[in-house]
Amino acid sequence: MEDTSDPRVEDSIPTDVLDGTETEQAAEIVVDAAIRNTMSPAALGRMLVDAGRSIADENDLLTLLQHVAGIAQEAIDGADYTGITIDLGGLTYTAVHTDERTLRIDSEQYEAGEGPCLHAARTGSIVLLDSDEAMERWPLFAVGARTEGINSFLAAPLFTEDQTLGSFNLYGQAQHAFDSLDAEVLDLLTTAVSRAIGDFARFKSAQDTAESIQRVLQTRAPIEQAKGVLMAMRGINADEAFDVLRVQSQETNVPVRVLAVDFLDKVTDHASEQN
Repeated sequence: MEDTSDPRVEDSIPTDVLDGTETEQAAEIVVDAAIRNTMSPAALGRMLVDAGRSIADENDLLTLLQHVAGIAQEAIDGADYTGITIDLGGLTYTAVHTDERTLRIDSEQYEAGEGPCLHAARTGSIVLLDSDEAMERWPLFAVGARTEGINSFLAAPLFTEDQTLGSFNLYGQAQHAFDSLDAEVLDLLTTAVSRAIGDFARFKSAQDTAESIQRVLQTRAPIEQAKGVLMAMRGINADEAFDVLRVQSQETNVPVRVLAVDFLDKVTDHASEQN
């Protein structure tokens, strides 16, 4: 599969995954809740959004999705790549991802117009299957995914009381990477997030909801990308990386997004000169 530009994935923001005791502890709580039925989705939702505050705007929503994508990947052993698809109002795009390969797989799915994530979003049902089953149902997508080394799929719908927003998508390299317990864990997570979202989209049309999330993504994407580069270059964490941008913004009176775009352009130009 060629790594080509696709506007449906290029504004997706990376999630802060994978290391850090907070994500690990949250993942343990989710798994225990799924196994022992020790926590309701409503209670888990309150935990995930900082003591129960509601989702007031698109930035709150995207921050929550970033957080939960990291928890899902930590909680489910077979998940090598995780993403969240928004699919409503005639718009389809990836909002959050954990790895660039996630974006390539999503792009292949959107191009085919079919696949496990779109099926979960459009039917409101959990999808759990392996590469051979995917080949039978969605051959055009499955060929591309197999080329990327993906052999297992687990997707669950993300929804509000009135509509389905999209899906949480997990991809595994191993055959049979996911089982029924993994599906229960993801179902608990998506149900909790869906309840936490609450009234966010209730008074908007589907198209307005999709467009408003996309607009915020277009603002946040370069900032998140710049943070990632700064973290790698300086060995700092996400908060410290944002502080670098914020302080420079205050000193120069230039918006953080503009600084982030300029910084990324300079890094790209420098890399090109080195090559």
